[in-house]
Amino acid sequence: MKYHLIIGFGKWSKKIINFLEKKKIYSKIYVKLRKSYFDFGKNIKLSEKEFNKIYDKIETLHICSPAKTHFRFLKKNIKFNRIIIEKPFLNNLSQFKNIKNLISDKNFLLVNYTYLFSPITKKISKEINNKSLKKLTINFSNKDRFYKKKFDSIHDWLDHPLSIILYLFKKFPKSEIKKVEIIKNKGFYEKIIIDYYFDEFMLKVKINNSNKNNKNLSINNGKIINFDFKKNLISNQKKIIYKGKYTSFDMLYSALKNKTHLDFQTLEFHKNILIEKNKILKKLKKYIQFYD
Repeated sequence: MKYHLIIGFGKWSKKIINFLEKKKIYSKIYVKLRKSYFDFGKNIKLSEKEFNKIYDKIETLHICSPAKTHFRFLKKNIKFNRIIIEKPFLNNLSQFKNIKNLISDKNFLLVNYTYLFSPITKKISKEINNKSLKKLTINFSNKDRFYKKKFDSIHDWLDHPLSIILYLFKKFPKSEIKKVEIIKNKGFYEKIIIDYYFDEFMLKVKINNSNKNNKNLSINNGKIINFDFKKNLISNQKKIIYKGKYTSFDMLYSALKNKTHLDFQTLEFHKNILIEKNKILKKLKKYIQFYD
C-alpha cells in the first residue's frame, strides 16, 4: 500500500502512526489537522489546496477524529474503497441510515472495535462453550481520565464491552443497571455496573470500577481464566496460558490490506451496537433520576 490518510491527531492517532511507521506499511502517511494537512514523513504542513492535488492518490483512510465528527468525515470521504473508522461508529440511527444509503459494494469499511481484533479474543469462544460456565465479567477501567460532559466517558467506553458481547453471543439479552456513580472533579468520571442475564449464566460489565487501568475479561467455569487485552495474554491463577504474537493493530491493518471478511464487520452488527448503546444510556439516565 502506498498513500494513507489519517483524520485526527490525538493520542490514539499518534499510536497508530507510530505503529505504521515502525511496520513500514505505507510509503506516505498524511494527517488531517483542524485547518491543514500534514505530510508525516517530510514533517511539513500542507494547505487544503496543496493536499487536493494529491487527494486522488490516497488509497486508504483511517478516521480517528472525535466521535461527533465521524459522520461528517465518513460522508465526505466515502469514495475511498478501504476505510477504517474508530468506534463509536456513528452517534444515532439517522446518521446510520444516511451512511447505509451511501455505501456501495465497492466500499470496504472496518469499524475498529479494538479488542475484537485482539488475537486472544477468538480463544474466548472455546471457553464460553463449556456447559459449566457460571459467570463472565468484562472490565474496562481508566482511573486517570475525566471527560468534559456527563456520560461522555460511557459513550466513549461502552462500545468495547457491547462489541465483545455481540461477537461472542450474537445477541443482547435482558440487562439491568446495578450501579452508577458520577464523580465531578475538573470534569466527569463515571462508574457503572451492568448485568446481562443469559439462560444459564450472568455476564457483568464493569466500567471504571477498578483502581487500576484494566482492560480484561474473566470467565468462571469451575476455574478462573483471565483474558488481559492490555497485556495480550491469557492466564489461569497467575500462570500464563497464551501470549499473543500480534497486536490488534497488526490484525486491523492486515484485514484492511487483504479486505478480509469478518463476522463483526457488517452494517447489521454496527447497527445492533448503536441500538443497544442507546438503550443503556436511557437506562442510566433513568437510574440517576430515580436515585438522585
